[in-house]
Amino acid sequence: MKRKLLAVFITLTVCTGAAMAQRGGGAGAAAGDTTRRGGFAGAATPRAAPRPYNTVITAKAITHDGLFKTHKVDDKYYFEIPDSLLGREILVVARISKAGAEVRAADGYAGDQIGETVISFEKGPMNRIFMRKISYNTYSPDSTKSMYKAVQRSNVQAIASAFNIAAYSPDSKGSVIDMTDYINGDGDIFFFSSPAAKTRIRLGNIQADRSYIETVKSYPTNIEITTIKTYGLAAGGGFGRGAGAPTPAAGGAAASQGSETVELNTSLLILPKVPMKPRYFDPRVGYFTTQYTDFDANPQGVKNIEMIARWRLEPKPEDMAKYKRGELVVPKKQIVYYIDPATPKKWVPYLMAGINDWQKAFEKAGFKDAIIAKMAPTAAEDSTWSLDDAAHSAIIYKPSETENASGPHISDPRSGEILETHINWYHNVMKLVHDWYMIQTAAVDPRARTMHFSDELMGDLIRFVSSHEVGHTLGLRHNWGSSSTTP
Repeated sequence: MKRKLLAVFITLTVCTGAAMAQRGGGAGAAAGDTTRRGGFAGAATPRAAPRPYNTVITAKAITHDGLFKTHKVDDKYYFEIPDSLLGREILVVARISKAGAEVRAADGYAGDQIGETVISFEKGPMNRIFMRKISYNTYSPDSTKSMYKAVQRSNVQAIASAFNIAAYSPDSKGSVIDMTDYINGDGDIFFFSSPAAKTRIRLGNIQADRSYIETVKSYPTNIEITTIKTYGLAAGGGFGRGAGAPTPAAGGAAASQGSETVELNTSLLILPKVPMKPRYFDPRVGYFTTQYTDFDANPQGVKNIEMIARWRLEPKPEDMAKYKRGELVVPKKQIVYYIDPATPKKWVPYLMAGINDWQKAFEKAGFKDAIIAKMAPTAAEDSTWSLDDAAHSAIIYKPSETENASGPHISDPRSGEILETHINWYHNVMKLVHDWYMIQTAAVDPRARTMHFSDELMGDLIRFVSSHEVGHTLGLRHNWGSSSTTP
């Protein structure tokens, strides 16, 4: 009986291999494939040798110089990564830039964050660049501690992708890699962080023939990638339904109910070479935190280390003496919140006032104008400015029926330093504050005894919510203690 089963198995294997060869698949086809590809999908992908720089980055190239150079040559997009940035941690933040009409749920609006990851690039063998996905769940920040090497050995960071070096920089101090296929794909680093992140807004598998790269631009501390992605609408998706990955149909397409197109923005933001000195969490003070497991902190066990989320505020070197004397000084880098140009004009002053209300708190810490509100520049004023840019903080106005607003933030996982924030401002938060104010104050405030508040009263309520959400983006949790009274 065993021999018969073995014979059947061998027959099936041979037939399957022949079928794959006829379709152009299988190891034989891969070995004979001379197509040069950028990102590696597996060992079968050919390893093309680097070519002369000017044959890759030709005279046709459209080049942006910044964090590292990006090049567009015809329909190809290249990163030119200097050796000096190999090994540096880079924060990747992905957001919906323009949302599709059929993806509405609890989220799925322009400005919504869909992914956050830390990566680094390193030079690998056989003329390749590896991209590693960095995790800080288990972390030993001090290389002088006894457990450092043990933690390093047991927590190798995953190689998420590999790229052929298409060419070396003219000065031989950098490597050019073709990012086209990777950006055109649907990886969980540059785009949606998980299948659940897509299916909760009803998106299934990517439709490659209706997806493309819009722009890739480089700035001094970041790279901004804009892509147009079309997805099948996942059957059974949507808010409140199952969040599993869509079931593949014949040919690999997702079982769908049509398709939806979205514009996505991916920001690659370089993290500080030297992390900010962290401040450790005290449960008596309500700060949001980032944490890791430390094997050195407790000699008889392990300890979860929590670092509070806070902005890096420092005096300018020339103002240090004034600061130490107790004089108010403008910080080296102000906290700037931009107002979404899509915001109804009559509410803009109230949103800005809610931001600027925090200036008094920072004056107690010795800083003048530490936090300020600004209108986002128009295209005529600055054609390079983008609301999606991870280097900018903003209040994003969303045409949503959701009665809410929220204040998330992006922070450096190594230190808790807040790097930027995109406050979610849902249009219908006005109904929420209207109902709250009517129910809670109508007995003492005649202005609240109407279904339609004056613009002045609604503006004051918007200012309150703006200030509240900004507080969250400064790292502060709800202050339940001082919001209640004790007998």
